[in-house]
Amino acid sequence: MGRTVVVRYRTREDAAAENRRLIGDVFAQLRRERPTGLDYTAVELSGAAEFVHLATTTDAPVLPGLDAFGRFQRDIGDRVVRGPDATEATVLGAYRSVGAAVPVAVAFVEAFGRRDLTAVTALLHDDVVFESPRTRLTGAGAVAAAIGEFAAAVTGVDVVAAYGGDDEAVVCYDMHTGPFGTLRTVDHVTVRGGRVVADTVVFDTAQVGR
Repeated sequence: MGRTVVVRYRTREDAAAENRRLIGDVFAQLRRERPTGLDYTAVELSGAAEFVHLATTTDAPVLPGLDAFGRFQRDIGDRVVRGPDATEATVLGAYRSVGAAVPVAVAFVEAFGRRDLTAVTALLHDDVVFESPRTRLTGAGAVAAAIGEFAAAVTGVDVVAAYGGDDEAVVCYDMHTGPFGTLRTVDHVTVRGGRVVADTVVFDTAQVGR
């Protein structure tokens, strides 16, 4: 079972912006380093310069080891006018929606599996970069043509799992083909403005090379 702590405090009005910046630095480091064993949320109550942090850890505490969190804590006594008050809590339920890039990446893979080249092309950014074990291409026209050529051998895809955030997603799927059988495949997709700007495809080339 994880340990969940809720921390609540109010800052001076003139210190709220600095507090937001320091919190932003913490989340920037978390996104860069992606430590495991931590769920962390920080919110500011509307118009109150009042902040609430909720952290759940399943292993050793993660936040104290972050440089950005150390900077956030260093002068917190000078910024706050009330608190911080920490309370242990019990999580009764939790739901987290997937990042915005995930449905775009899944739609892209599934359109490929249906050989729906119109849908595939519509999801490509003009400057898309595509890499696979066999080629590297740039530009929507060249990428769409290459995908169309390979899709002729594809009879369908079954998505196994998809993970990601707002800008990147990873889709793992079984790609069924006529000549090569079923290939377990992973796409690392980068999304901007709802379209694919980069797609790196990885699969076992042994069957394709036969």
